[in-house]
Amino acid sequence: MTDQDDVISLEDEDEVIPDVATCQRLVEQFANITGTDEACAQFYLQDRKWNLEKSVNAFFEARAGSGITVLDDGDEPEVVVTFDSKLVSALTKGTLTEVPPKNFCFITWNIDGLDDKNLKKRTKTVARTIENEKADIVFLQELVPKTYTYLEDLLPQFVFIVGDTEEYFTAILLRRTTVYFDGHNLIPYPNTVMGRNLLSVEAHIGDVKLRLLNTHLESTANFTKERVAQLKTGIENIKESPSNMITIYGGDLNIRDKEVAAVGMPSNIYDLWEACGKRPECKWTWDTERNTNKEASFPGRYKPKMRFDRVYMRQADPPIVTPQYFGLLGLEKTPGTQSFPSDHWGIIIRFEVIRPKNGKRKFSSVDEPSTSRGKILH
Repeated sequence: MTDQDDVISLEDEDEVIPDVATCQRLVEQFANITGTDEACAQFYLQDRKWNLEKSVNAFFEARAGSGITVLDDGDEPEVVVTFDSKLVSALTKGTLTEVPPKNFCFITWNIDGLDDKNLKKRTKTVARTIENEKADIVFLQELVPKTYTYLEDLLPQFVFIVGDTEEYFTAILLRRTTVYFDGHNLIPYPNTVMGRNLLSVEAHIGDVKLRLLNTHLESTANFTKERVAQLKTGIENIKESPSNMITIYGGDLNIRDKEVAAVGMPSNIYDLWEACGKRPECKWTWDTERNTNKEASFPGRYKPKMRFDRVYMRQADPPIVTPQYFGLLGLEKTPGTQSFPSDHWGIIIRFEVIRPKNGKRKFSSVDEPSTSRGKILH
């Protein structure tokens, strides 16, 4: 593998140019969406292999400038990168709608940006996986500045909201064409010694209102006290979410079952691995028996495995969505390397939006998270 294999693209390296009629149609659509002329449309489309979505994204982001908003209402300025997703949400006339979709896809993944080994290739594989799964909402942990910049280039179809821009940090990604960004807040952990925080984003998909809480809790067994306090902060924020919102809380929690039991998880907050059937093959998200990225750290027979990465949900009142599938990502090694994309497996959850019947929503106990395995919704 040469550096040429790391060209910033999620598509095949060979450029495929559409026929003349298709090119003209794309030019007209671009011009109509952006309010520009055909010469401008051709410039953007040709430079992005005639991909309409990427071209429209690039146009509006260029007009928006850097898209960097600096929040300085705390003791020190915090930098959060945002773009106005509504500007680039329409690929064709009539795309914008408040009608909720039948389903949406959620991913959370610690992508191990702190390990330099095969980092660019591993990050590219993460981006490919996110796009191949058609994720709508993505929680990432352990981004570093260079992987953050690379992912922004690889995934222009997403709005990035990050919890910091230095050392390593978290981010929430929202697909521009399905999820609309409404606001955010960065909640500090006063007792952290590792620079951790809670990134909170409000968004909506159609009429489904969401509060998204992404975090990376304190690591290692020595920091149980700090980690438990941070978990309590997360639970309090779930409780404070408006009752008409679906609240999804997750990330690399580094949590142990005994720590969850000590805190006491409220009965209306569901562990989605448990709610989707507790499949044993999806239990361990940090598994040094199956994942060899950290084998040098565990050369002996002892190969630890933990359920560090977790996702919790509090249902809206009345219920709006139900989880249908819980699985793992990143189980294959990155092409051309002996490394998996990360030392953590990613989590993928597919949600079904509960549709009203006869114009009215009717709910029963079956609208709570399913305890069956369910199936993937495409």
